[in-house]
Amino acid sequence: MTLGSLQSEVNRFLSTELVERMKAPLGAATCLPNAAYTSKTFFELEQRLIFRRGWVIAGYTHQLDAPGAIIPVDVAGIPLLLVRDEHGEIRVFQNVCRHRGARLINEPCKNRQSIICPYHAWSYALNGTLQRRPHFNGGDLHDVIEGGSEEKGLFVVRSVVWNFWIMVNIDGNAAPLSEYLAPVEKHLRGYDFSAAVYAGELEFSIATNWKFACENYIEPYHVFSAHPRLSAFVPMSDRKPSVSEKHIMWNYYQFQSAEEGRGLGLPHFPNLTPALSQRGIWFLVFPTIAFEVYPDHIALFHVNPISPNRTVEKIVIYLVGEAATATQYQTGRQAVLDMWKKLNEEDIDLLLALQRGRAAPAYDGGLLSPYWDEAPRNFSRLVAKTMLKQSRLIESA
Repeated sequence: MTLGSLQSEVNRFLSTELVERMKAPLGAATCLPNAAYTSKTFFELEQRLIFRRGWVIAGYTHQLDAPGAIIPVDVAGIPLLLVRDEHGEIRVFQNVCRHRGARLINEPCKNRQSIICPYHAWSYALNGTLQRRPHFNGGDLHDVIEGGSEEKGLFVVRSVVWNFWIMVNIDGNAAPLSEYLAPVEKHLRGYDFSAAVYAGELEFSIATNWKFACENYIEPYHVFSAHPRLSAFVPMSDRKPSVSEKHIMWNYYQFQSAEEGRGLGLPHFPNLTPALSQRGIWFLVFPTIAFEVYPDHIALFHVNPISPNRTVEKIVIYLVGEAATATQYQTGRQAVLDMWKKLNEEDIDLLLALQRGRAAPAYDGGLLSPYWDEAPRNFSRLVAKTMLKQSRLIESA
């Protein structure tokens, strides 16, 4: 796809008429068309215009538990390296040698002193600088660079660690992460995230588009029909529609009494107010930064788009203090993981049904509830708005 055709390709999927319908009053509005969930071209446009030009999660700090730890990941189709250097700083690079473009590392590793290309053994320090090029100037004529060369080193990827999560902006031009997450931070006052510790994770590979996973996450309308335990925990009469604040969608509920997996039997965050001691609150920061906070844990909902009809979800759990590892809390810890496993399994058939339903050509974006569906509609609008805006920016550069 050439630069000259980029905007026209986006417009082919997101016509002016469609965008206007998405802006209509909620009862008359619509969401994205079928092709947005099934087309390979649309998926490639998303990778380029949304995921490579915004802030997304690349990994988690617990994966890099000591200096010399390195994790290879793919984000938006780009191979990356997450590295904890000898000073304990987390760095992110593109996973490619500067010489002939070989992929540098294929598996997680620990206790590394350097990053060495498997092709011609070019050596890079953990801070990404080029150190040594064997036989570069002829047999036994090695190029050794004192202090390393940043200019010839690994390609740096803009990154920030936020709480436990390694955030990246691949193109390097997004607004500062602190600015982007400010609307979330104001809702987290009262929770001491520094008290939380990694406690386990779940992974699901689902034959559905990534947007369905996100839309379902932030939409509470389906709770009564899909999640019997969750519906009993907080009935529909006590639930509210999710709130949209530009690129942030969020919701919360107050529960009357805790239960296993949700606030019972494990240490709570310190100094919670009575209200926060009986609250579940969750967020989706466009495109895929999603997490939920209970009095006793944080659950990250990490969506990784693989193809138009394949998404890998991870649910990463953080418990308070010694609850994450101590034997005495093993039962309660497992209860949290089991609760999230069951809840997500209840959603999987729904996500498959949504994906299969997009093969019906008569479906035109939906008839939306004027009460419940503002967050899914806002998510669709953000997809369209971001793709249209970024395609214009690229072509005008």
